[in-house]
Amino acid sequence: MVRFARCNALLSLALDATGKGCRYISKGASDDDVVKDMREHLTSVHQVEGDMTANILATTKTNNG
Repeated sequence: MVRFARCNALLSLALDATGKGCRYISKGASDDDVVKDMREHLTSVHQVEGDMTANILATTKTNNG
């Protein structure tokens, strides 16, 4: 079971480093893994500061593949 969250579900108009719509997907075995990875992405790529934990968890889904 893999948990994942998409950047464009959190920041719908966010651009990646090349100027295109961000399609980053954070994946992990647990919600904590996904939140940690997505926080790092949001901070480093989009300069989003603050606690986004609730927002990330709200968009986190499960892939049973």
